[in-house]
Amino acid sequence: MEQPINKMRYYLKDETVLHNKKDDCWIIIHNNVYDLTPMIRDRLDHWNTNMDYLVAHAGKDLTHFFHENGEPRTEISVRTGRPRVLFPPILEVAISEFAKTNGAMWSQDPFYHIGRLTRRARLIRIINALTAQTLFMTVCDEDTIYDIQQKYKQHYNHHAGSYEWRKFSNGGKACGQLDLNGTLDENGLIDEEDCDVELPPPSIWLYYTDDITIA
Repeated sequence: MEQPINKMRYYLKDETVLHNKKDDCWIIIHNNVYDLTPMIRDRLDHWNTNMDYLVAHAGKDLTHFFHENGEPRTEISVRTGRPRVLFPPILEVAISEFAKTNGAMWSQDPFYHIGRLTRRARLIRIINALTAQTLFMTVCDEDTIYDIQQKYKQHYNHHAGSYEWRKFSNGGKACGQLDLNGTLDENGLIDEEDCDVELPPPSIWLYYTDDITIA
């Protein structure tokens, strides 16, 4: 089996909003996804109202508080006449060195950056030839087949790696193995984004290889 190539991780908006708690805090800035959980965990013994405010925004899009480069937006304080940040929690940092990159605000810290929001969500159909079961999954347009396989494994079938992932082409007459490192489009599983007629989603067929030891 081909070894998957590590690429940028992409997320659905519906995924990020689920990480909305003190012990699981993601935020979005200009389509970049940040996991601030390590910083929050590191600050539990050094808590303040800014941290409460940050947790209140867990799972949300904070783009309007930041420039595209991650710099915080500011406004002029009516009281002092000096600039102040629109989102005060940006002033907070992790205490421990292992929970941050020195000298970087968390909105620009690669330590917390875990990926980007997808350009668009894609609906696909996965057909298990062994069980004759069909399910529909929403995935990221940028996901490779390996990424989709791992999501399928996590949510539906722990033995996803025990199947060959295939597609049919040439009007359903030819069955070919999928390139795990390729996206849906790169594997020829395209949908007509601008089509006026609603077409069925692309299908991936799973063929059991009789080896449940493959993870």
